[in-house]
Amino acid sequence: MLQRFPRLFSLTLTLIFFGLIWLYVREFPVFSNTIGVLKLLVGAGFAGLILAFVLLFGFRQRFSPVSQHLPEVMFILVVSMLFMPLFASLLNRHFGEKGFDSFVFVAEKPFVASGYGILKGEKVKTSGYRLTVQEHERYLMFKYKSQSFFPNTKPGESVLLPVSKGLFGIRVVTLK
Repeated sequence: MLQRFPRLFSLTLTLIFFGLIWLYVREFPVFSNTIGVLKLLVGAGFAGLILAFVLLFGFRQRFSPVSQHLPEVMFILVVSMLFMPLFASLLNRHFGEKGFDSFVFVAEKPFVASGYGILKGEKVKTSGYRLTVQEHERYLMFKYKSQSFFPNTKPGESVLLPVSKGLFGIRVVTLK
């Protein structure tokens, strides 16, 4: 296909690339509600690096001498490291067990997010809510947009949150 239809091949790859970027943007709210997101991101980055080295080793005949194929090698390294956290998050979340975990309620506050600020005369409306809870000795913050789930809850009370324990053991709070 590459030799017969190079423009179609390029268009297909471009559409796939923009589709991956669109998926990444949709996954950002999930990253903010992931407990242990740093472990997931760093582990996925290393997995992407290992995958890139395996690919480069497998196609070492194609990429030799390396000095003449430096842009391709760098592209494979960078793209695999950048997009592996997306795939790791999707795998972790979709193949996990859904359940509820108990947390100690600290606060739930509305927030306003506006791309260009609030215009004069514009009504301010809530963009979403930030929930702060405590688990053991650490404080966790989650964001969601739909509604206030705990308007009458007092600090120190125990609350149950929907949590998906992922494939890799990383938990994701699934408030929408």
